[in-house]
Amino acid sequence: MHDDVPLRRRTLRRRSLLQAGIGGVLGTGALAACAGGDGPRRTDSVRIILGHGAAPGNPRSDGALAFQKLVAEKSGGDVEIQILGQEAVGNDTEMMVSVAAGTLDMSINSQGPFSTYVPEAALVGLPFLFESSAHAYAVLDGDIQGELAAHAEEKGFHVLNFWDNGMRDITNSKHPIEVPGDVAGLKIRTPDDPMTIDIFGQLGANPTPMAFGELYLALRQGAVDGQENPVVNIKSSSLQEVQKHLAVTGHKYEMNPFVMSTTRWQNLDADVQQVISEAAAEAVDEQRRLMTEQTTEIYAEFEATLEVSHPDRTVFREATHPVYERWQAEFPDFFDQITAAADDVRADHEEESA
Repeated sequence: MHDDVPLRRRTLRRRSLLQAGIGGVLGTGALAACAGGDGPRRTDSVRIILGHGAAPGNPRSDGALAFQKLVAEKSGGDVEIQILGQEAVGNDTEMMVSVAAGTLDMSINSQGPFSTYVPEAALVGLPFLFESSAHAYAVLDGDIQGELAAHAEEKGFHVLNFWDNGMRDITNSKHPIEVPGDVAGLKIRTPDDPMTIDIFGQLGANPTPMAFGELYLALRQGAVDGQENPVVNIKSSSLQEVQKHLAVTGHKYEMNPFVMSTTRWQNLDADVQQVISEAAAEAVDEQRRLMTEQTTEIYAEFEATLEVSHPDRTVFREATHPVYERWQAEFPDFFDQITAAADDVRADHEEESA
């Protein structure tokens, strides 16, 4: 993992890219150089910059590569996707700001920064709302996506779809977590997401929002005791190297909103829009497949290398029930919509299994 010297260099590079205004220099040689361009490009082609924060090998990173390839194939090379990953153009919060401003074309982002603009999106992460990622897909690919996309469009984001950021578990360096009381007092890094902060505050932890790119060093130096993420993210960023205990809580689900600047989207020809939409629809299936495959493999690996506990989810669900009450009071209509959709899918599954 990066030590603090390369981290400073990456931060300086990231700032210089943001200050240059990525979206405003799309056709320049300078952009091709900073983005790792591979030689001369057709002067009549369309180049679109895609930013994300995932490490190589993470399904979000591999999904972005699949999207890049699909766009090239479907457009006959007329549309080029230039990928800038690993927070090269800012952390997730900074990328959302850039997409809203039109200085970054698109981002496969995180639920927390997205919910800053679309507050209802935070309810996707209600504690124990979904039994599994597949349960979440069935809900998010329906009317819920359309509802959130409509709100996002008003804020400058065209939603292509929602990728999988997995069911989230807790790691820490102090002790095993078996019951909610074991979380109390731990300094837990959270994303900049109001729902996650609320959940861990309710459990008595000290939630500490922090950019994901800063997390490894913070864990290694003891600035925070633990964190919560899907195991795929834990593995791809080597967080297991600096954590001893894994609690398989599945306490919440998160999606990765795949968004494009509304301004940039509206300025594209209809045929280019179609290429992007079709490629995104196929890429999300690949990304979800990779998440499912890697999750199974990593759980097996961690059972052998970490101290793993499997707490009773029912007890944790009861302990976080006040979170439901607060969010229902704030967003009553969307709360009813998403919880009813989750209940309907659950009931259908139970009926099929009977």
